[in-house]
Amino acid sequence: MEKTELLYCVNHLDHLEDGKLQEFVRDWVIMSRLLLEPVEMVVDGVRQPFDLMDLHQMIDLLHDKEDCRICLINGPQETTLHILGHSLVEKTLIEHQVFKYWELIYFDYLKGRVKDYGVFGYMRSYDEFLYHNVSDLQKRQAFQASEEIDKLPKMKTIDGEIIIDCNQFSGYDVFYKGFCLTSCWRIFFGPAYQQFFPQQLLLEIQQVDRAEKLGEGIFIEIFKNPLHWAEVSNLHYQKMFRNQLGIAQLSYTNGVGVLEQPFIEFAFEQSTVQTVQYQNDLFQPIEKKKATFFVTRTYDYLKDDYSVTRMKGSLNALAYFPWIDNENKQMMNFKVLYPELTIDQGVSAYRYYIEDYLDVKITDLQLKDFLPVLQFFVPRLSIEKFPLNELKQAIPGISIQEVKQKAEGISLLLKHESQNLKVLFIPQKFETKEKQMRIIDI
Repeated sequence: MEKTELLYCVNHLDHLEDGKLQEFVRDWVIMSRLLLEPVEMVVDGVRQPFDLMDLHQMIDLLHDKEDCRICLINGPQETTLHILGHSLVEKTLIEHQVFKYWELIYFDYLKGRVKDYGVFGYMRSYDEFLYHNVSDLQKRQAFQASEEIDKLPKMKTIDGEIIIDCNQFSGYDVFYKGFCLTSCWRIFFGPAYQQFFPQQLLLEIQQVDRAEKLGEGIFIEIFKNPLHWAEVSNLHYQKMFRNQLGIAQLSYTNGVGVLEQPFIEFAFEQSTVQTVQYQNDLFQPIEKKKATFFVTRTYDYLKDDYSVTRMKGSLNALAYFPWIDNENKQMMNFKVLYPELTIDQGVSAYRYYIEDYLDVKITDLQLKDFLPVLQFFVPRLSIEKFPLNELKQAIPGISIQEVKQKAEGISLLLKHESQNLKVLFIPQKFETKEKQMRIIDI
C-alpha cells in the first residue's frame, strides 16, 4: 500500500448558540492558520485566495446562515468546517510532522471543543482511514496494488456493482441511528452515545492504551503511534476494540451479517440499554461460545440509573434458540439476510450459520428432544434462484437428510454426528419481527 504521513481528524459539535457558534468558528480559523498557513479557501463552493478579512466578515453573518461550508487549503493539507444550524462538523487533513510540532496545542484545542459540546470525534492515520473505508475498486487503485485488492473481501451493491466489503475491516465507519461507530487511534464518544454504550463499559474497555472521562464524554486511545496502525499488534487492538463494543453486531451493510461470534450482545427497551459481555476465566473479552463469565450492564440513560452483575457459568440452548414451540417440540432462531449483496448468492453466509448452529450442544434436559430450527428470511428472488448444489458442496461434512421445496420456501433437514438442525429459507415479508418469528411448517 502506498503510504502518506497525513493525519485525519474529525469532531462533531452540537447545541452551539449563535454567540458560541461564532466563537468556535473563529477559534477554528486561528488553529487552522497555525496548522496549515492556508493559501486558498472555498466558501460555499466558491474557490478563491485566502483572505482573512473576507473570512471574518462572513463569520460575522453566520447567524443568518443555516447551512455553510468553509474549506482552507495548503497543498495536501486542508480543513473543512460544515456549519448546519447550531451544529459544527470539522474535518482536517494535516501532515504528521506539522501535527507533532503543534500536538500539545492542537490536542488541547480539540479536547476543549468536544469537552462540553462534543457529539463524536476521532484522530487517525489517513492511510488507515482509506484502507478501511474505500469500497470502490477503482478508487482503491490510487493507493493499493491490484494484486492486493484482488485478495480483499467483496460484495455487491443493490445495482449489482462489485465493491470491497468494508464491513470486515476494524476501522470501517458505520452509522447506527445517525451515530458514527468505528475503531481507530483516538476516539471521543459524547454523552449521547450512552444510549448504546454505558460510560462504565467504555472506561473498562480492555486492550487499549488509555480510556478516561473528558467532560461528559469518554476519550479513548487504542495504541501509541497512528502511523504504525498497520502493525499486527495494532490491528489486533483495533479489532478487539471493535469487537468489545459490538459495532459490527449493531450495524452492518453487507446483507449477511458479521459471520463471527459476538463478544457482546445488546437489548434495547425504551430508554434502557442492556449489554452482556462475554469473558474468559481471566475476565478477558472472548467469543460467546468460549465464555465462562458474563457481565451484564443495565443503564437507563434518562434516569441515569446504572447496574452491573458478573456471573460464572455456561450458556444454555435458549442463548442460541430463544423461541420455543412446546407443541411441536421445536426451538428456533432466525436471520434476515440479503444474499443478492454477496458474490456467491449467500452460500458462505449460509454455511457459516449452519455450521455455527449445528455446533451448539443442547445440554438442557427439558429441551433434549426438541428439534433446533434455524430460519433464514431472504428476498423471494433468492428462493427462486436458491443455490442448493453450491450449498451442498460448501458443507461436505454435513449430511442433508431431507429437502422440501414449496411455494412457502425451502426446508432442509441436516445432520452432523449426533446433532440435527432444520433449516428453513423463507421469502421475506414486510411484517414486524414478531410476526415473522414463528415456526413455519415447510
